[in-house]
Formats: sequence, structure tokens, C-alpha cells
Amino acid sequence: MENPAAASSYTVIQFSLETEKNGAPRQRMKNWGAHASVEAAFTNARCLANRAWSTLRDGGTSPQETPSLVDTEWGYDVRLGPLTVQRFWVHENVTSSQRAP
Repeated sequence: MENPAAASSYTVIQFSLETEKNGAPRQRMKNWGAHASVEAAFTNARCLANRAWSTLRDGGTSPQETPSLVDTEWGYDVRLGPLTVQRFWVHENVTSSQRAP
């Protein structure tokens, strides 16, 4: 049970699938910071996902690889076809002091 007096914070974490110089795929992660409200975190995640989607769209992807922006339960995914290439995930930060004994 969560302690109602304790304030949660919400972090936006970006996961991206990138290609190394040798062609090997690699997953990267970036923390975009904490927010006091879940609404603020989702707004930030949406802005970041829109920017990633625009970059892919304007980068000259082929028509078979038209990027799409998908609203998920946990944040936003940017996809090229069936492949998720960017994920902006909202994570609730819970410390042990926020849990009931």
C-alpha cells in the first residue's frame, strides 16, 4: 500500500535501437529526467516521441518504412513498420519510504 503523504516522481526513459558502424544492432537508454506529475511526464514523453518521429519521417525513409507513433499504456513507441526503434517509457519512482510498513 502506497503512503498517500509521500510524493511520487515520474521519469521518462528513452530506449532506442541503433545500428553500429559494423551493422550490428545496439540498444541504448537515456534518462530524460524526473517530473512531479505523471501528466507532465507523459507530456514530455509525447514531445520527445514526436521529435523522434519527425526526424525519421524527414530523414527520407522509404515508403515501406513509414514511421508511426504509437500511444501505449506506458508511454510512446516510434516504429518503422513492425519494428519499434524508439520507446519513451514513463516510470514511477517509488522509494522504500513511500511504501507502507
